[in-house]
Amino acid sequence: MKRHLLLLLIIAFFHTALLAQMPYTQKAFAVGIENDIPYGTATSFSGNQVELLLDLYKPIGDDNCRRPLLVMVHGGGFIAGDRHDFDVVQICQEMAARGYVTASIEYRLGLHPLAFYQPYALCNDAINPVGISKCIYMADTLEFYRGMYRATQDLRGAIRFLKGRHDLDSTDVHNVFVGGSSAGAITALHTALIDQPSKVPPFTGAVADAPLPDGDLTSCVPAPGLRSRPDLGDFEGAMNLNGHDSRVQGVASFMGAIFDTGILDEHSPPLYLYHRSDDLVVPSNSAQLFGIYPFCLNPINLCQPLNTRPWVHGSGAIHAKSMALGSSAPALFNDILTGYGPADGDDCLDNPPGHSIDNIPLRCEHLSGFFAPIIAGNGNDQATNPCVSTTHFTKNEIKLSVYPNPVTGGELNISCANCPAEASLRLVDAIGRTVAMQHGNPAELNWKLPGVKSGLYFLQILSPVWNEVLRISF
Repeated sequence: MKRHLLLLLIIAFFHTALLAQMPYTQKAFAVGIENDIPYGTATSFSGNQVELLLDLYKPIGDDNCRRPLLVMVHGGGFIAGDRHDFDVVQICQEMAARGYVTASIEYRLGLHPLAFYQPYALCNDAINPVGISKCIYMADTLEFYRGMYRATQDLRGAIRFLKGRHDLDSTDVHNVFVGGSSAGAITALHTALIDQPSKVPPFTGAVADAPLPDGDLTSCVPAPGLRSRPDLGDFEGAMNLNGHDSRVQGVASFMGAIFDTGILDEHSPPLYLYHRSDDLVVPSNSAQLFGIYPFCLNPINLCQPLNTRPWVHGSGAIHAKSMALGSSAPALFNDILTGYGPADGDDCLDNPPGHSIDNIPLRCEHLSGFFAPIIAGNGNDQATNPCVSTTHFTKNEIKLSVYPNPVTGGELNISCANCPAEASLRLVDAIGRTVAMQHGNPAELNWKLPGVKSGLYFLQILSPVWNEVLRISF
């Protein structure tokens, strides 16, 4: 027993020592946040135009100009949640502290609800012990497929948007990863695994109109409340078609699943899989979504069953399919926590419950260790990537002023004390396109910018020894 324990300690020591030598695995930076960046608009399930935003998390004081990018997607059953959800925010912060640029994105939410809703005693929102909204009662199974598909199109648009502004964010377009929690992980997995039309899930073409929702569920469909279900189009979507692709080099799936294991093949990217074996919302193996209802509320049907919930295949099933592929299987890292017993209701009483991420810092340690050799294999060496030297200048020494902001009259004034004598200035729009460029001394500069349309822009000031990015409005 002692010998076995000693062996485990030695293995743990060498694993920790090896990890310490790998780039992008150690938390070395404070993290800054750029909030409310619009990355596109799209049409929701009910026919309204939705502006989609993301938040960017960046390492402060990092001089790497080719940082890996991780795009995270929140959960919420495709009807709820947002980019500020605790789990995705903490993962973004953990990975940015390791030298990543991370993004937490919004995507289109909402699914058409049932035509006839008959709540049972325990389905009342006021007393529902698990707090799940009645809006989760879908018109039919295909609504889940369509909600997932819209989310993948939005994620692909966000990937292209962020690749398009890689210079602005100092990111490496050859090392882009996606991840998510729950419905966000389902989105991330399908975005990475659907790489050809034959893998597109069913029901994404034009289908019959959704039913008129039950009176109790009309609030689940915001105006204009269209019931048509048109063809959702190509799996790439139509957002930010800027010449960049939406391919990714790996997936971080926290409590995710796929609808069809057939989309997993020898071309699939590496997969990090986190799950608990007693998850009653997204099953860790193959089962219907939302097992939490019959097990946690009442097995004798005091709450209306979710008859429309689809069958999905969680992390355990993905692992099994991958093993069946043999030598052509994608690389996997299994963070599947077993030993929690069958789905017998214990999950509902656990704190944290099975459908939550246990010890996010540890999961991010595992994740960063898994992604690090992939990043290196794609030609990214953190030690040889610096694009800015801070030897002669620091942010504390430089006093930069840009005014007026918002810009009026098409003129932007720049005043900078202790700045380098020569710098390149670039005005970039919100999707990464260069609008204007200037080269000169930023100590005192009047930049005339006639014809720039109203909107959000970024001013990048770049020199061999210092750079800065500022948000500018016109």
